[in-house]
Amino acid sequence: MADLLWSLLNEWGALFRPYVRDTALAMVATCLVVFGDDINRMVRRQISHLHFVWRTSIFILLCAFGYGALTILLTPVLAKQLAKLSNIWLPWVCLAIFIILGSFAQRKRQL
Repeated sequence: MADLLWSLLNEWGALFRPYVRDTALAMVATCLVVFGDDINRMVRRQISHLHFVWRTSIFILLCAFGYGALTILLTPVLAKQLAKLSNIWLPWVCLAIFIILGSFAQRKRQL
């Protein structure tokens, strides 16, 4: 019976394996959505003394290029870490990460 359970868990994890990069992208995007307001608030505090044109330019750069660069840079790093997990652990770790992100979103009243 235990062998059957391990076999089923292994097969279930194997279904996740081809989508590790997509899952990592979803995790990074979710983090940026959940924590984006905090990042924006921190940057706003740092640049509040600047002229309107500079503040606007920095905000555009942050949103258009900063978040895009974070997505491009962090996705392969996270995908590499997820790919190191065995098939048995991969779905559970992914599920746990999304539950944790969901709880952060709930705490920040984004859900």
